[in-house]
Amino acid sequence: MSETVTPILVALQLFRAHTAATRRLNDALQEMGMDTRHLTVMFQIRDGAQTHGELVRILGADKSGMVRTIDHLERLGFVTRTRSPQDRRVWHLALTESGSVALPTAQRHTSAIAAELFANLDSGELISLHAALSPITRDEQTAAAAPHESS
Repeated sequence: MSETVTPILVALQLFRAHTAATRRLNDALQEMGMDTRHLTVMFQIRDGAQTHGELVRILGADKSGMVRTIDHLERLGFVTRTRSPQDRRVWHLALTESGSVALPTAQRHTSAIAAELFANLDSGELISLHAALSPITRDEQTAAAAPHESS
């Protein structure tokens, strides 16, 4: 007897896939003292996010969790914070030289895990999966990019 595929079953499979990918990547990044949260923040800083507030908005993260993540990256020597001369409440974030050197290693881990996770899919299946997920992720990216009113 085959199971009827419903949106909730697909959502559950996506959650399980995300959990498996995150667990495997966290294991690989452990040797660097990082996990996927740290890596995601470093990618965002590399790609232009400059402040804690921007990261919170882009990633949909909570403020205190983001502070802890940035604190950890600063202790690792991967990120620096400098006060904004225009607004003393704002800290500007930047990757350090060590952070810039660490990113390619972390990217190799990410690529290796992705290759393992999708090893059983041929290129046509990967293209179909990407196309099927694109409307969902496009909506999420649009929501993350939209300015939010602060409370």
